Amino acid sequence: MTQIALSLIYQVAILFLMMVPGIILKKLNLVPNDFGKGLSGFVLYAAQPALVFLAYLQPYSAHVLAGIGWVFFFSILAHAIFAVGAFLIFRRIESDKQKILRMVTIFSNAAFMGIPLIGAIMDQTALLYATIYNITFNLVLWSLGVYICTHDHDINKDGVQTEEEKSSLKRSALKSLGFAFLHPVTIAALLGLVFFFLPIEHAIPSLITDAFGMLKATVAPLSMVVIGLRLASTDFKGLFRDKHLYLFLALRHLLLPGIVLLLLRLGNLLFPDGIDLAVMQVVLILAAAPAASSSTMFAERYDCDAAYAGKLVTVSTALSILTMPLLLILLGIGL
Repeated sequence: MTQIALSLIYQVAILFLMMVPGIILKKLNLVPNDFGKGLSGFVLYAAQPALVFLAYLQPYSAHVLAGIGWVFFFSILAHAIFAVGAFLIFRRIESDKQKILRMVTIFSNAAFMGIPLIGAIMDQTALLYATIYNITFNLVLWSLGVYICTHDHDINKDGVQTEEEKSSLKRSALKSLGFAFLHPVTIAALLGLVFFFLPIEHAIPSLITDAFGMLKATVAPLSMVVIGLRLASTDFKGLFRDKHLYLFLALRHLLLPGIVLLLLRLGNLLFPDGIDLAVMQVVLILAAAPAASSSTMFAERYDCDAAYAGKLVTVSTALSILTMPLLLILLGIGL
């Protein structure tokens, strides 16, 4: 078993323990119902941008720049693989459940679980790579994710979209994609790239970097508290009789990450000196992370079955403690 896989198991176990305060707070009704929503907003719009920006404060390196390119390429490829799998496998089930199953299959919990894990077990360069993957995630989430949740909302009673409804849907899609580009995490990454390319990282006062460092330190624990709050609110009654649950788990945790694993190893064979091992590890960790908690938020926003989404995300999170290290071990064999 590789050292990084052992570290991953240990850190995932720690993260799971960090969920406990959220579970207790919710079960004992010690926090208001919207506490998790406010906490997740703080993580996404304050703590994570600080983490992302700090990852870029390192001297320019052509090797790191090449790694950024590879991560961007493989992140697009990974999302395409998961999207094709989700659309093909879940094409013949009822609409509301289909939307949720596609969302939780395509989108991993890169922000709330993947990035904190990489920050705990790998170096600053790996964390920089993770932010590149997360940019792709946000762009796909706010384009394809919005389409999945809304594509039949504007169908009239005859089952046909008018030109006005099509135009409205296009405007909504463009607005959502614009939000992805203006997301604080994306802005932090783009600003960080400026500091990466130019030798000006030392121009930032230590007062600011220290403050950002304190914000960065809150990402992992607060992300897990948010997941714990949601876990405590989940009713699992009847879930394990749902045949689609097991198909979703096989796709998200084994089959589709397995394809990404094979493509990473193929890339390593074709470009043995070009693809850094850290690039492959980061891409695989984020692709194999559990289903995105944002699937539940999207379900709530677009009037889908948020309760069902929450159940799938919770079970997926629990299973990831086994599957993520397993895939990393398979990646490391023979490299």
